[in-house]
Amino acid sequence: MTDQIAAALAIIQPHQLVSLGGGRHMQALADGIVARALPGIQICSPSEVTLAYCQTLGLPTTTQIASDIAFDGCDSADKDLNLLKSNGGIHFYEKLHAQASHAYVILTAQKNVNIQLNAAVPLTLEVVSAANEQVMASAKLLGLQAKRRMATTYMGYTRTRDGNELIDCTAAEWTNIAKINHSLASLPGVVATSYFAHLATLLLVETPNGQVDEIK
Repeated sequence: MTDQIAAALAIIQPHQLVSLGGGRHMQALADGIVARALPGIQICSPSEVTLAYCQTLGLPTTTQIASDIAFDGCDSADKDLNLLKSNGGIHFYEKLHAQASHAYVILTAQKNVNIQLNAAVPLTLEVVSAANEQVMASAKLLGLQAKRRMATTYMGYTRTRDGNELIDCTAAEWTNIAKINHSLASLPGVVATSYFAHLATLLLVETPNGQVDEIK
C-alpha cells in the first residue's frame, strides 16, 4: 500500500458513504477499504467500472450520488485546487458526485500540480452530437483548437455512456480557462466540461520519493 492510499484511508470514518472515482488509484483505495474492514462503509461511484470492481470485493454499493466524502484523481491541478479531469471522459458524473459530497479529495502525482493548469491537458466537453459543429466553431472563435475524440477500439468517435460525444479543446496556455469554460459550458448541447473549479477540498499529492504532500 502506498503512503498516498494510506493517507486517503486515514480520512475515512466508520459508517460513511464514500464515493470512489475512476482509475487504478480508486481501485487501490477500494482494496484498502476492504483491508481495513471499517464497519458500515457504503460505496458509490461515478464510474461503472469502479462500482463493479467494488462489488467483486464484496463492498456494499449504492447508486446514491450524495456522499460523506468523495475521492478521485485528476490530469492537472493548480495551487488553487482547480482541476482538469479530461482523459476519463466521465466528468459529467464525476462533477455530480463532487458537488454532492461533503468533501472532495484528489489523489494525484506531484508532476500534475502546477501554478497554472497544464496546457498539454485538453479542456474536454461532453456534447450532444447534434451540437458538435456549432460547439467546435464557437471554440475556434475563442482561439482554441477543437476536435472530436476518436475511439481507440473501433473506427469511430468516442461516446459517453449517455451516447454523447467528447470534444477536446486545446490552447497554448490556460490563463483564461475560467472565462473560456464559462463561455463553452453555456452553449446549447454542452452537457458538461472537464474543468472543476473550486470543488476539491484537499489534494493528496504523491512526490517522486513516495511521500505525500497535502494542499488545502
